Amino acid sequence: MTFLCFSLSLSANNGKVNTLTSPSGKIHVQVINKNGQLMYSVFSNRNEVVLPSKMLWEVNGLKLGGNVFSSAMSKGKAVKTSYPMLGNHTMAYNRYNPAVLTIVEKGKMTFKVELRAYDKGIAFRYLTRRDSLSKVNDFTTFRFPLGGTCWLQSNVKNYEGAYSRYEIGQFPDNIVAGPPVTLHFSSGLYASITEGNLVNFAGMGLKVIDGSSFQSLLGGETLQEGTIATPWRIVLIGSPNDLVNNDIITDVSAPRALIFNKNMDWIKPGNCVWSWLAGYRVTMDNMKQFSDWASQLGISYNLVDDGWGYWKDEKRGLNAWQLMKELVDYSAKKGVKIFVWKSYPKGGTLEGIETPERRQQFFQKCKEIGVAGVKLDFFDGENQRIIKYYEETLKDAAKYHLMVLYHGADKPTGLNRKYPNEVTREGIKGLEQGRSFADQDVVTPFTRFVAGHADYTPMSFQSKWMGNTTESHQIAQIAVFLSPFRCFGGRPEDYLHHPARDIFLSIPTTWDETIVLPPSEIGNCVVMARRKGSTWYLAAMTDLAKENISIPMSFLGKGIYQGDIISDSTTGEKGCVITHHSLKSSDKIVIRMLAGGGYLARLTLQ
Repeated sequence: MTFLCFSLSLSANNGKVNTLTSPSGKIHVQVINKNGQLMYSVFSNRNEVVLPSKMLWEVNGLKLGGNVFSSAMSKGKAVKTSYPMLGNHTMAYNRYNPAVLTIVEKGKMTFKVELRAYDKGIAFRYLTRRDSLSKVNDFTTFRFPLGGTCWLQSNVKNYEGAYSRYEIGQFPDNIVAGPPVTLHFSSGLYASITEGNLVNFAGMGLKVIDGSSFQSLLGGETLQEGTIATPWRIVLIGSPNDLVNNDIITDVSAPRALIFNKNMDWIKPGNCVWSWLAGYRVTMDNMKQFSDWASQLGISYNLVDDGWGYWKDEKRGLNAWQLMKELVDYSAKKGVKIFVWKSYPKGGTLEGIETPERRQQFFQKCKEIGVAGVKLDFFDGENQRIIKYYEETLKDAAKYHLMVLYHGADKPTGLNRKYPNEVTREGIKGLEQGRSFADQDVVTPFTRFVAGHADYTPMSFQSKWMGNTTESHQIAQIAVFLSPFRCFGGRPEDYLHHPARDIFLSIPTTWDETIVLPPSEIGNCVVMARRKGSTWYLAAMTDLAKENISIPMSFLGKGIYQGDIISDSTTGEKGCVITHHSLKSSDKIVIRMLAGGGYLARLTLQ
């Protein structure tokens, strides 16, 4: 941890406005000492995004920011960063202007606020130093102008709540929202509130304190000593495209750990078959069958979920680990690798891996038998102990060359930048919650997925799981929803016999470029163009029926593209229609979608 060093003469400055502007001049944040209370406001051009709100936190019972004598801002030079990502684009490029506020409380207590102003939002955090173990809390508020809507979900246990829409000014009482919370203002501007670089700290929920305001609420006690720094409080700002392509969360997080400089060949994004929703028990015979199906489909992984720990073959005298080794070897001959499930807490008669000793013993066993990755489950909270466990586990897993999928987990906060072996995490109301919901599918790309990858377990063609969506919608999900490790929720045999199989199985799990296109709107529809190499995928999903959505193909490069197109049936049924057209960048296409419908086009350069 480093502080900007400077020497300033401080004096009482009640009412003085300190302003930090982004490199383009579009975004600016103002901080003011208002009668002793430190307040901040955020603007995009002339549009107010965050009204004057409190910068307030606590160390050992002493509130900081509410009894300010003076503040002084030191601005640094503009910063440019770039780093590789497994996500919406290959590289993240960021620019921001930094500043540090030195705050003196009336009792002569001093702390700092570090700020960054990006062209797509702002971030800030609080810093101080204590030589002894100290209890830290955060009471930052976020207050918004009236005349818009807010989308939030109120599950801060495992983040599997449904998103609901509220008018700003009519937030429900007694709700704690799990970030990101996204707002759509009457100006057309979007903003999303979340946190970044959450390490060794309890996670932040957003407690409703009035009809248009939230206050930070930590998910448990936080104790720190030495240099104390809160996670970054982040406001993402802009269009739907700005939200989806926003890298502030990872930019404020730690860079890639040195262990990955030696070798990252073992981190291989890809598709996975999964028996849990497909109607098959986790038996040895069934798992071999799933590896067979994966091989036939050209799918890289088979996830063996809860139940394998009870395997035994008394006739051959084999225990669960020996049988898992047999499955790994069998699958390897088919070109398929195995992920294994394990509970974080104790489950039934099986021990969990809460302790470092049990975790490393488990990882060592996985490494010995050739397992590619692990699915770790049932964290169900955001206390400091669990947040520390996430990072410690990824560090240990990297030593054993294991990829990690977190389930029963909270939202991403940028840890995957430091540890790219976190290939996805849940923290979403996914398909295993009962069925697909078209009204949620047009919200989560601009809420939960703004924070990062999510294991939704998409694409089932069984009516019980499809809910009110069509086959085209189910297929479009896997192009719209980001997950470098894409675990399919449907039955492999349905995929084998589907006429669109070759198209949807070609959809990449990571992207070189992503563009959110009009008329995308939260709660209405989403239209995305995504590129991998020279091939583009155009994907759309809707809640209500849409007619005559005209999409310019100007995102295409030069040349003629072969379009393999999956669209909704013209007869009103849930099945899809496959057509083929040649397209170029000067063309426009017209999309029609049924209620709960979808669209996907694979555009291959000829």
